[in-house]
Amino acid sequence: MAFNEIIKYIRKQLNITQEQLAHELNVSFSTINRWENGHTIPKKLAMVCLIEFCRSKGVDEMTICELEKL
Repeated sequence: MAFNEIIKYIRKQLNITQEQLAHELNVSFSTINRWENGHTIPKKLAMVCLIEFCRSKGVDEMTICELEKL
């Protein structure tokens, strides 16, 4: 699964908006939007924060493993 699909899936699973996810990860709304539209991918530090966020919110382990492969 591509990163933009994973990030959309995570948001849907947690039932949060792009704005809410941006706030949780301390990034801008436009950053989340670019991730979801496939324009950019997160840098290493942002990816680590995203994985930690997913673990803290109970995102399924298979999705977290997909993130760790990127």
